Parts: sequence; C-alpha cells; structure tokens
Amino acid sequence: MTVGQSHLFAFTHTFRDQDHDRVIAELQASGATGVNLALNYHASRDFLLRQGPSLVYQSDGFHYYKPDLTHYPSTGFYPDKKDHWNSNDLLDGVLGSAQRANFDLAAWAVFLHNSAIGKAHPEGTVTNVLGNHFLSELCPSNPGVKGYVEGLVADLSSRGITSIAMESLHFHGARHGEHHERFFLEMSPTTEFLFSLCFCLACTTAFDAQGGDSAQLRSQVEKALTPFLDEADPWLNLALTEELLREIIGENISAYLRSRENTVTELYAKAYQIAQAAGVKLRLVDQTPLLDFSDNSPLDSSWLIGVNYREVEKYIDAFEPLVYRAELSDAIAVTQHFQERVSKEVIPILRPTFPDNRSENGLSAKVSSLRSLGIGEIDFYLLDTMRPRDLQWIKRALA
Repeated sequence: MTVGQSHLFAFTHTFRDQDHDRVIAELQASGATGVNLALNYHASRDFLLRQGPSLVYQSDGFHYYKPDLTHYPSTGFYPDKKDHWNSNDLLDGVLGSAQRANFDLAAWAVFLHNSAIGKAHPEGTVTNVLGNHFLSELCPSNPGVKGYVEGLVADLSSRGITSIAMESLHFHGARHGEHHERFFLEMSPTTEFLFSLCFCLACTTAFDAQGGDSAQLRSQVEKALTPFLDEADPWLNLALTEELLREIIGENISAYLRSRENTVTELYAKAYQIAQAAGVKLRLVDQTPLLDFSDNSPLDSSWLIGVNYREVEKYIDAFEPLVYRAELSDAIAVTQHFQERVSKEVIPILRPTFPDNRSENGLSAKVSSLRSLGIGEIDFYLLDTMRPRDLQWIKRALA
C-alpha cells in the first residue's frame, strides 16, 4: 500500500506555456505526490480553467508526444502522423522537472476508445450482428488492435514514467462513443448489449476455434433483435443478467462471453509482460462504477465489457475505480466492494468538483472515510477543470 500518495489526473494543457518546475511545486503544495498525465486521449470538448478559462476540443485518439514506432509490431496498427505531436519537448521537460522535485510522473492512456485508428482501420472496430461498425471502439480480438496495445505499452514504458493508468482496455457498449448520438428508440440494457455485441471476424474466429458455433449465435442474436427493430423492445424494465441472455439466446451466449473475457485477459497479460520488463507498473482505471451509478457492487457487472476481474488482476498492480458518487455512503460502499473482491491495491479516484462534491466538508469526509478503510492512495480527476479552491480543498482533505 502506498501510504499518503495522491496523483492528479491531468491533460498536457496544464503544462503548456508554463514553467514546469512552478506547476509541480504548486501541485506538491496541494498535497499531490504525482500526476497521471494524459499522453493518449479521446475526443472531448472540455471547459478548462488552468489554461483559460477556455473551451478546448480534444482530437480523438491523439498522442500528446512523438511515438517511437519501432516499439509497434509490424502486424499492429499505429498512430498516423496527424494523430500525434512531432516533438517530445513537453514530455521530456515535465519528466525532468518531476525527477528534480521527486514528483511521480505516470502515463494516462485511453486504449480502445479511439476513432482515429477506428476510421483508418474499420476492420479493427467492434462490428455488431447487423454489420454496423462502431468506429470509436477498437475490438480487443483484432490482431492489429492487439499490436497497437502492445506498441503503446512498450512505447510509454520506454519514456521514464513509473506506471501507466490504463483506461478502456476492454469491450464497450453501444452508446457514449460519438458526439450527438441519436437513438430514437427506447432500448433496454439487454437490447443495447445485444446490439453492441461484437461479431467481427476476429471475435467469431476465436469463438469457433474454442469449439463455439458463431453462425448459430449470430442467427440467434439477429432473431432476438427483430421485435425491437420491428415493433418494441420486449425487455424493458428487466435487469440485464447472463441468466436472461441464456433464456433469450441459449447456452451459446455464455460460451461467447467467456471467449470475450479470455481475449481481454490475454491483452492484459501481454501488456503486463511488456511493462514488467521495463520496470513499469500497470494500474487499471476501472470504469465499471460508471455502468450504473446506482450500483455499488460494480465488479459484478464487469462481464458486460468482457472483463473477468479475477483473471485480469493477475496482470495489473492496482485497481483504480472511478468512485464517482455524490453520497459519502455510496463512495464508501464502492471502495469496500473493491477491497473485498480484489487482492491488489485499490486506489479510489474522486472528483472534488461538481457533480460529486459541492463543499469542502463533503470532500474531506470522503477522504478521511476512505483513509479509515486502510486506503493508502487516493487520486483526483481532473486537474485542468479545477478552480484554485479545489486544490485547496484537496490540500486540506489530504492533510
């Protein structure tokens, strides 16, 4: 357990056009011991305060440094020149300042939520039973995507950072992938899951190789979606469970879910092997708490994104759950859930800002309560959006 540690998630914007030594001194004064710096990020529109106030448009799948493509296997996808910086000046400068100040610099990377690569290689994206490509979601089964993951981990691990906060290394659902999405059909969680279930060539080939019948499964899923497409969703107000899926699709679906989990676990195993060889730690930024904000046992739903957490935890050094809960009791419950279920270190990620916190006392209560559970490190999201008062809240909460 890393007692008393605290990293702030931050964009590179925080360090642009500012003296890196002064920025790090400010963050240390707020109680932070390190930064998780976004070196690879997805598209977004953010209202940032530290470089503004300004409305900033992030490019999708962008690498905020100059990749070393020698780390990428020849069979893998890699970032195009338009999707990365042409210099490592900022990264090298921040690394130098961090080392002089004994301040930890970790990489923060979004792996498979990447439409830059998806649009360049649609064959590597999640493809549903209707043949629709989810261009913002890379498929973990695809060989080119696997090569991209390996290359990104190897490249980041060569930079002098201590660890990688890994986000989105799993399958994704149908929504929250693009701007201005339109689903003018009432869709149950069950229908949404079946609609976004990947049937790309790599997924079906892997399933068939394990003794499955992907053709039969495809037919069953197509049939199951027909009432939704023609009339109405038949599973509204029903909880999405594997048992319900078996009732609808048959036993074949459970075997397919296990095949997906094996694929994701293998990706983590390879990433862990590469990082360990470089002396770099891997931390899983766990998004399962965001699948249902009313669910305080989120690991029970990790199968929805193809993650078997009991297997994946063999290949990471820490879980970093996104504990985005407004109520203190919920934040405690989610954190305890992870502590009870996993054997690796648990590092909760809190938002000191709206909508999770509205007062200094509220943030302090969360931090002190999590500390009382034996939590050693608490990280905070997102530095670039914080007011000066938020850093003061963090400072006093950590103190």
